[in-house]
Amino acid sequence: MANIRNSLKLSKSTLASVVAFERALEEILTRVVVSAERKIAVAYSGGLDSSVLLHLAKDFCVSRQITLYAFHVHHGISPNADAWLAHCETQAKQQGVYFFLQRVNLIDVSEHGIEQSARIARYAALNTLCTQHHIPLLITAHHQDDQAESVLLQLLRGSGLPGLSGMAELQLQHSLLEGDITLGRPLLQLTREQLEDLATTLDITHIDDESNADTRYKRNAVRAWITPVLEKHFPGFATQFTRSAKHIQSAQRLLDELAQSDLEQCAEGSIIFLDKLQSLSVDRVDNLLRYWIRDLAQYAPSSAQLEQLRQQMLQSSHEAHPLIEIAGLHFQRRGQQLYATKEHSKQLPPTEIISFIWQGESEIDIPAWHGKLKFVAAEESGLASEALRKGPLSLRPRRGSEKLKPDSARPTRTLKNLFQEAEISAQDRIWLPLLYLGEDLIFVPRLGSDKTRCIAESDGILLSWEPYVS
Repeated sequence: MANIRNSLKLSKSTLASVVAFERALEEILTRVVVSAERKIAVAYSGGLDSSVLLHLAKDFCVSRQITLYAFHVHHGISPNADAWLAHCETQAKQQGVYFFLQRVNLIDVSEHGIEQSARIARYAALNTLCTQHHIPLLITAHHQDDQAESVLLQLLRGSGLPGLSGMAELQLQHSLLEGDITLGRPLLQLTREQLEDLATTLDITHIDDESNADTRYKRNAVRAWITPVLEKHFPGFATQFTRSAKHIQSAQRLLDELAQSDLEQCAEGSIIFLDKLQSLSVDRVDNLLRYWIRDLAQYAPSSAQLEQLRQQMLQSSHEAHPLIEIAGLHFQRRGQQLYATKEHSKQLPPTEIISFIWQGESEIDIPAWHGKLKFVAAEESGLASEALRKGPLSLRPRRGSEKLKPDSARPTRTLKNLFQEAEISAQDRIWLPLLYLGEDLIFVPRLGSDKTRCIAESDGILLSWEPYVS
């Protein structure tokens, strides 16, 4: 910001706005891993807000040797879209900012409406541009008035805490952004009036989108008819809304921490162990399920969806195998386990114990588990052949909290930790049966045999699991 500060005699209020932006972006950058190339991008529409953001970000990046990109999305909705594109390209060039555009076509307008369809298309385009140019941080021009409008709209929709939390200055995961792209909003503490003051003082040119005056769109209706009344009777209400949003964000973080703790006890990846879930209160169950689904699908389920999931999965008979689809995930219960799969398949792993006798075969087919268990004699140490023949042997699904010691030089650890260390995905884990000798876990596919169970020093048996080729 040194260039702006030194080149102009700023009023105290304008200088305060510049400093607020600087501090916000500095804070964002301390929490984001920016590559060695040091580059970030601005979502640049050409309107007042993004134009001010581009101007401030350019000065910020020059002083810190960060390369700045401007990404423009051409929706083609307005007859002025081509003129806006030309304006943005010219302004970026004048400021020495790399400029790239993405043209989009709106889809599913009948389902989502123009506002949401345009939003989905815009973020998809920005996602593509960030991926193409290896941009880890995308910053947008959302400001305090936007925050107040968002909270008010969510309140009118009857949203829960996640919706009423509004927008965060830093969002590590956004439902419409994929990969490792982080979203930053360094103008959230500034009002629209402060941005207008900056545009005037810094002589920033911008375009005016005529659709912003179209009150058929809910946000525009709130901006035109509701917020002026609120401002008249509750001056500075946007600041108060923003303060409330921060309190709600804090409360939501605490709920997320509780959900993480409960998940540690009740779930692993895409499996929830229902006998453990049933020990929680209804509110904690809903909190856990909401967090779990958000983590798996980047989607916030509605209260009705949570109630349906909870009732059908926890209250139906053990013989039933209810199936529910939410956000592209299929939830199905088998026994005391709830599975989440991205594509529906009736072929879920068995929940019952499969017992068998080993009589020295080199392999045993286990069709229910879509694979075969292989026994290989080895001169080195392995599982004791006599113990395996004596049995009883059984294959079982995960129940949670199982432990294994596949490495004699390391301590016994939970399967969850071992799977994570081996980078075995949650979807793959559910199709890995556990081999027991009596009540002792002796072998887990892709992890190995337990080094404390029925070990022969020589002439042992090495076990392996071979899944069927689908």
